[in-house]
Amino acid sequence: MSSSPDLAEILSKINDGICVLSGDRQVSFVNERASEILNAADEVFHRKITDALNEQSARRFEHFHASLNRWFEHHTYPNPDGGLTLLSCDVTPRRRMEEALRASEERFRRVIESNIIGVIVVENGFITEANDVFLKMVNYTRADLVQRQLRWREMTPPEFDAPDAKARIELESTGVFSPYEKEFLRKNGSRIPVLIGGVTIQADVPRRETLCLALDLSGRRRAEERMRCMMEVGKILASSLECEKTFPEAAEFIVSNLADSCVIFIREGEQLIRVAATHSMPLVSEGELQSDLYRVMTTGEPEMTVAPVSRLLVPIIARNEIAGVLAIASARPRAFDTEDLHLFETFGHRAGLALENARLYQETQKANRLKDEFVAIVSHELRTPLTPILGGVYMMRSEPHDRAVFARALDLIERNAKTQVKIVDDLLDVSRALSGKLKLNMESVDLPRVIEAAIETVRPASEAKGIRVDVRIGSINGVISGDADRLQQVIWNLLANAVKFTPNAGHISIELVETPGNAEIRVSDTGIGIEAEFLPHVFDKFRQANTSRTRQHTGLGLGLAIVRHLVESHGGTVYAQSSGGEQGATFVVRLPLRRTMQAATI
Repeated sequence: MSSSPDLAEILSKINDGICVLSGDRQVSFVNERASEILNAADEVFHRKITDALNEQSARRFEHFHASLNRWFEHHTYPNPDGGLTLLSCDVTPRRRMEEALRASEERFRRVIESNIIGVIVVENGFITEANDVFLKMVNYTRADLVQRQLRWREMTPPEFDAPDAKARIELESTGVFSPYEKEFLRKNGSRIPVLIGGVTIQADVPRRETLCLALDLSGRRRAEERMRCMMEVGKILASSLECEKTFPEAAEFIVSNLADSCVIFIREGEQLIRVAATHSMPLVSEGELQSDLYRVMTTGEPEMTVAPVSRLLVPIIARNEIAGVLAIASARPRAFDTEDLHLFETFGHRAGLALENARLYQETQKANRLKDEFVAIVSHELRTPLTPILGGVYMMRSEPHDRAVFARALDLIERNAKTQVKIVDDLLDVSRALSGKLKLNMESVDLPRVIEAAIETVRPASEAKGIRVDVRIGSINGVISGDADRLQQVIWNLLANAVKFTPNAGHISIELVETPGNAEIRVSDTGIGIEAEFLPHVFDKFRQANTSRTRQHTGLGLGLAIVRHLVESHGGTVYAQSSGGEQGATFVVRLPLRRTMQAATI
């Protein structure tokens, strides 16, 4: 009997809980651990104990005691007196390890079932298990997997045998192999690049299993290929300022690397002109593309079609304007995605930049050529009056006492000196116009009187050629505000130009009429006319001097450029009309008209 207290004391100190309930459901023994459990017990726990007492059954159950934050495994045993013995064991470490394992398994399951990475199990060279991601990568079915048709060696191109062998050696020595890049052969024979790594999960011979993770690198490879193509197309387009050379080369490169067809259209006026076209197979005809091309030209937005053939239409932008369209096609449905669209939009911008640079270069070359020609003409025209002036000086020195010779020499010198003064004045006027320093003395102008003064200035020249000048001055109900001298210069230049290019016994007419809001001056002649291709440039600086037909006449050809600047400085407009060579020409000047009543109130 002396050992009983010792046993009770031992039971009270153990880590497991022990509780004995009598037949009348009173606690006859409870150690410290069981006391903690009973004191922290919830209603669910008490109900389970009550059921075990009532049924006098042996039970096992696990219960989480929230107040203790612990899991316990409980065993109930019926006693002969109708009571119950309860044994409680702390299983918290085991439960938490199981929860951690379940969480780890869940995370691993999510990785396997995700669309991010492929998971396979390899056993003695056969892929025995694979998730859907990997099967989709290599274009095999689950039936192929079950029939053991996925063989590692047969799915690997020969050039990757060496990296695979290195991975096997590493796997045998360490149980894992480091990730490396390789390619698998798909079921259709095409290739897919992957990053693959693995770990041994079953090392027993003959059944060796390796778990491998395979990451699809196709997206990265496509991005690298796009970047390479972008750089190559950029190099081609930047290799020359001759677009007729670089655009076909760019189209050939695109068809060789990215598509089956490439056509480049450039706007010329209101038309789209094909400047480059390369095809590896015939696709959509240009006639079928017309409405789509003009829609892209109008909206400036690219268009993508994915079936039945893949097609991209992207605008070519030059100088912030739509200068053309780049059309790309592939026979494969859905061959292009949004990344490809961005790539070809970049090509469109590069092509626009190349076109802009080429046009700027051509314009610069053209301007330099025109300026060189202008300098040559100026030099010639400035020298031309000097020859007769020197001749007059020679005449006076040769016959110093002959009054008739003296008079002819003075007349020759004066006439040619005035010609040279006119040339210098024209040059100065153009210089002032270009620099914005041409000043106007604005006042009310008597336009009929200005016209008459200009006619009188050219009358000697017109009479010398037998040219008839008809004048029709209509009434003007308003006021012209301007510089009378400069407006006389405008009309004089137009009349002098008409006299210069009208043959002997020709006809010139000048007319002043009122049109809604304007006074209109029309100067017409029966001269050599203006060719249609030159008509838009007749007022350009340095341009008239470039026409071979005008070089048989003296002068710089700056008169019309000065006319346009002076008219526009007065808020007016000037334009030319001609039916072509030998059909004469008409120049129309319109000046804004103020009503008399409005002028009086100012």
